[in-house]
Amino acid sequence: MDEILTVQGVCAGYGARRVLEDVGLSVGEGEVCALLGLNGSGKSTLLRVLLGLLPVQTGEISVCGGNMRRAAPQKVARLAAYLPQRSRADDGMTALEIVLMGANAVTPLIMPYSAVQREKARMCLERMGAGEWADRRMGELSQGQRQSVLLARALMQSPKLLLLDEPDAALDLPRRWQMLRTVSALVKEERCAALCALHDASLALSVCDSVAVLSGGRIVCRLDMARA
Repeated sequence: MDEILTVQGVCAGYGARRVLEDVGLSVGEGEVCALLGLNGSGKSTLLRVLLGLLPVQTGEISVCGGNMRRAAPQKVARLAAYLPQRSRADDGMTALEIVLMGANAVTPLIMPYSAVQREKARMCLERMGAGEWADRRMGELSQGQRQSVLLARALMQSPKLLLLDEPDAALDLPRRWQMLRTVSALVKEERCAALCALHDASLALSVCDSVAVLSGGRIVCRLDMARA
């Protein structure tokens, strides 16, 4: 299995406050890795560091062999897609318009979206079970429905790496399972990888391919479900 994400000896934090200490992690092609840990353990910080939103103090990060520490923001956007815990989306925009924003990494802002891109956006919505909401405004959708649209936007980027920060937080239990199983199927189909911060250990152990546990800013346990 080819490695998509490789993290080696990463330390990072906020100013003088160190949050991550010597983090090492790898996620391979077709793999969904759950990142588990208590609040404050560093899960969200690690995802932000991987996306370049927070600087690395020491250590190395690579995606598909490319050094992410030195990558331009546009290149990062082509390789990695991020779904934060709380994402602000314009309530006046339709779900389709939100998903089309995922094409901005490869489409100059002054250029209109192509017919092919619009069709792809609708397909991303369909794959998330959100196709019927394409023309509805975001302000009309429930929090769970909005989360599905935002995940469709992430898929629109055609990333090699999906970084998901508690994507199930606004969903009820059946939709949590459905959402993670959909992500798992897409990751294998698209031959990419996903690192997904979760709180529900039973869900992670049941659906994900591997689990990494963060405690005190360090990876203290790694379990490969395929070999367990």
